[in-house]
Amino acid sequence: MRITVRLPDDLGENVKRRTDNVSAYVTDALTEKIEREERRRARRELLDMAGEGSVDPDIHEQNQQLRRAEDRSGDPSLE
Repeated sequence: MRITVRLPDDLGENVKRRTDNVSAYVTDALTEKIEREERRRARRELLDMAGEGSVDPDIHEQNQQLRRAEDRSGDPSLE
């Protein structure tokens, strides 16, 4: 899919200095952002359920898998 976005000049120049493949760079950045948002959503759901006194085992397992994946990737959002 082709998407056109407008970036501040300094941000666009910074990206171009970092990579020869801007599309792949932006794809990676957007993928990481979406995954980070999904992890946060899953954590909020888990905390909300824990506050109610019950945690769905499937949600707990999903959270554990996300935590293991983050540990391997060194996700700075956990710090």
